[in-house]
Amino acid sequence: MEIENGVQVKLLFFARSKELAGTRETTISLPRKIGYEQLLNLIAVNYNLETIKNNILLAKNEEVCSESIDIEIRESDKIAVIPPLSGG
Repeated sequence: MEIENGVQVKLLFFARSKELAGTRETTISLPRKIGYEQLLNLIAVNYNLETIKNNILLAKNEEVCSESIDIEIRESDKIAVIPPLSGG
């Protein structure tokens, strides 16, 4: 998906999201400001993550994003897609 006048960012996938997306990382063009839910939906639809969408956390530059605010996007930002983790 290409956004007109968008900003190029790197998407990083971990654990189950990496398996479902079929890649560890990719580059995507995003608007300079985007809502958390809008970004989550865009990533889920475009990278086959609908089955785990409700359990994913998004982090920008290693800081977990708040679901209640718009995310400011700058060139060379990194967005991490963090699925539910399990362990023992």
